[in-house]
Amino acid sequence: MTVRNILPWGLAAILLLAGHIFLTEAQGMDQQEHKGQAQKIVQTAGRDRLGDFAPDFARYNDDILFGEVWSRNDKLSLHDRSIVTVSALIASGMLDSSLKFHLASAKKNGVTKEEMVEIITQLGFYAGWPKAWAAFGMAKEVYAEEK
Repeated sequence: MTVRNILPWGLAAILLLAGHIFLTEAQGMDQQEHKGQAQKIVQTAGRDRLGDFAPDFARYNDDILFGEVWSRNDKLSLHDRSIVTVSALIASGMLDSSLKFHLASAKKNGVTKEEMVEIITQLGFYAGWPKAWAAFGMAKEVYAEEK
């Protein structure tokens, strides 16, 4: 291999590394801007639906899952939590009203239609094509609705 053959590959590697460093720094700055700005999530769905039947479970849902875990959005953004949650629901086959709720939450939390299409497409290969088809049907409804 000659220097002439190596040079383009070396230049390409340097450009890729520079791009990665730039993106990493930009993401770090973005995370610094949002650090310490946790948004408290208030949820009442557990108490509304199960409060009289399973009050402890309702409290865990509203106060722990949403009131504590989802409220740590200074550590992981609501945008990213929504992506993780939607992905987990689709992968596990939970293609019911909880997925529709979390798709709507993802939209509200800034996950764009284009991002959701890419997420579900990716999941189709790893979680299953039929799950992706079903999720696309729901996502299409959610993203068609006005904000």
